[in-house]
Amino acid sequence: MGYTRTNWSEHYNTGQGFRRLGDEEKGLLVEHAPAPEGGRALDIGCGTGELSVYLTSLGYTVDGVDFAEGALERARAEHAETPGVRWLCLDVGNDDLEPLAGEGYDLITLRLAVAFFPNPTATLLRLAELLTEDGRLVVITPTTEHTPAERRYIALDEDQIAVLTDPFSDTARYTADQFAVLVLGKKARPGQAVERTHPPEPHAVFGAAAVVVDDQGRVLLGRRLGRTPAWELRCPRSATCSPQQRRL
Repeated sequence: MGYTRTNWSEHYNTGQGFRRLGDEEKGLLVEHAPAPEGGRALDIGCGTGELSVYLTSLGYTVDGVDFAEGALERARAEHAETPGVRWLCLDVGNDDLEPLAGEGYDLITLRLAVAFFPNPTATLLRLAELLTEDGRLVVITPTTEHTPAERRYIALDEDQIAVLTDPFSDTARYTADQFAVLVLGKKARPGQAVERTHPPEPHAVFGAAAVVVDDQGRVLLGRRLGRTPAWELRCPRSATCSPQQRRL
């Protein structure tokens, strides 16, 4: 399946879609993302609009967003009588988000979509900026454990889920119909700033690094362990690596 707008539109124009919203997913949304009075929701990768319409039944006013016009054509046709939802064609990873609600959203959902973003963590952090103070970001994704090998490109493994949730200080994980349901709060984990009282001593440093990327443009990183864990470019296994780096 393609990743371009044209290919996704063809996917929907030929009558295809995705797995229907299950009762367990609905129950988790009711329990962990109840609509406040006047609540607004943003459904990313809305497809033909099933989840968007369900959120209106919970009391949300919904923006259903997809970057494939073919999906939105079906959503508009199939749910023409549904009040409280508008359909927007946007690539939230790259487009200007100005058309979205300036007052923010109490709930943002990504169902069966996050694995298709070239930079999913960066996209989630961008979306988190659109949440209200008590808003929630809900990611529903297949996991590789429960996905056939030939379809694992639609799923996330445990390491990918850890990377996705690591920037968020308020996280919870649930299971619905073998999907992972991640509920993330607005606040990302703060970075640590070090204030210097005098200029650092100059040092001459020479080094070299290789950047390893896959066919989706994702960069391979390693996590440095020890007292101050950090993410860094994956170091080749050579004599120039420290013993700690070689263990990554």
